[in-house]
Amino acid sequence: MSNELIFITGATGFIGSATAVEALKAGYRLRVCLRRPSEQLQTLLSEYSDQVEFVIISDLTDEAAFDGKLKGVDYVLHLASPLPHGTDKQSYFGPALKGTTAILKAAAKVPTIKKVVVTSSIAALIPMSGIPTGGVVKEENDWDFSVDENGNFEDPRNPAGTPMKLYQASKILANNATWEFRETAKPQYALVTLHPAFVYGHNLVQSSADQVNAGSNGGLWNIIMNGDPSGNLVGVHIQDVAEAHIKTLDPKIVDGSKYLLVGPKTTGAEIARIVHKHYPDSGASISEDFQGFSFPVDMTKAETELGIKWRSFEAIVRDLMDQQLGFV
Repeated sequence: MSNELIFITGATGFIGSATAVEALKAGYRLRVCLRRPSEQLQTLLSEYSDQVEFVIISDLTDEAAFDGKLKGVDYVLHLASPLPHGTDKQSYFGPALKGTTAILKAAAKVPTIKKVVVTSSIAALIPMSGIPTGGVVKEENDWDFSVDENGNFEDPRNPAGTPMKLYQASKILANNATWEFRETAKPQYALVTLHPAFVYGHNLVQSSADQVNAGSNGGLWNIIMNGDPSGNLVGVHIQDVAEAHIKTLDPKIVDGSKYLLVGPKTTGAEIARIVHKHYPDSGASISEDFQGFSFPVDMTKAETELGIKWRSFEAIVRDLMDQQLGFV
């Protein structure tokens, strides 16, 4: 059991809350960075209250705001970043880019910090122009990851897709800046990035059925209930992502490591069979001829270096369905 201190951002979110609980279960102490007090998170972590402290930083893009907040910290887990939420590009690019670089710079001033783990996304490993023909998404590809911040991110054929394009652009920008900082600043800590696919499963901070649409679970829920053809089948279980964060703190995981986190491949037919077998009265519209959207990935690195054994897509579906139907 470790007694080392982790500074974590984004703990009020889907991935962050699960990661915070996983860290506490592993015996770490947590200094939780919040923009504002969260009674919900305090309640969630109350079982571990002797291992937890909270600090308020209202503006994560302000490097000076971290002064004194990182004292004595061993590790930083940076999960705070904007989710798809609208079409104002500045509400994506500023927080994603400056929020990441601010904490990287602040951590470089604190000699006790041994490792910083930045939670990026699979979106940062896919060019804005899309996956090249025959390409496989993995950690290291010699593709063009440039982003024109002044460009037009609207697709006239799919206006509803603009928030996701802005989200992708923000993730690429932040990821580029992360590795540029390591190259130029050469901080004393090891730097690691995690790149989860669409994260699905039980949400520790969801308190009503309709909140499912505020996060990635909404995509899978709409696949199941409405047969949404734009739904993405490239997913990963929330618990695998939370555990991956803690596995990266192992000294064996070296500076410069990047990990793509994607669970086992699935099909629309498989999801339909799971739902209709276990939830026949749920009102689900998905049928076995559902196609969905998928693309090739290579998650060998996470499997071999982090030792991850992915939870099944059935576990993902059942965790989501149990939670959603439990609200009814």
